[in-house]
Amino acid sequence: MSTSGEAADQMAREALQFSEVAIKLTALGFKNSLALALAYAKENPKVRGKTSLDRLLRENKELKVIPIKTEDVSQFKEYARQYGVLFAVIKDKSAQGEKVDIMFKAEDVSKLNRIYEQMGYNIPKAQGQTDRKKALARNPQGPELRVPEKGSMTYDKRPSVRMKIDHYRAVAKAISETQKALQKGTKEAVTKEAR
Repeated sequence: MSTSGEAADQMAREALQFSEVAIKLTALGFKNSLALALAYAKENPKVRGKTSLDRLLRENKELKVIPIKTEDVSQFKEYARQYGVLFAVIKDKSAQGEKVDIMFKAEDVSKLNRIYEQMGYNIPKAQGQTDRKKALARNPQGPELRVPEKGSMTYDKRPSVRMKIDHYRAVAKAISETQKALQKGTKEAVTKEAR
């Protein structure tokens, strides 16, 4: 009977140790989650509406700037919260105060275009499209600029792709002819030794 009593005591001790470990782990997890929540609260996890310029710059993402009238800032704030845009208002102290600049993340351009439409502003054109159209062609064609003869490099210091291909073909042909001559020479040498 004493062994059965010892077994019961052993089971009770194991159960107490298990519950003690479970309580310690639960408390540790609660403490860590509370510390994480406090750290997150200190970082200002604002994802929409007005914020500081420093906050936008800390994210290390591409930023864009658009101008709006000073009297439209409150209306813009409402739309920005509605569409989930994080922005900073930059006031130009040297100007009269008629306009302010709104800085925002480049990934929110489509949202800002929609806000601009609703506020009655004209949507600014993308700069990349106009610059691409106005850029000069690499090899312009005109009466004063004609394509030079094949093989001359007067207008561009870099060789053309066609010239590189022709060069590589000539090198490959020379290598294959050399290999054939060597193979032919080794065959002749083998046949002379065999005689």
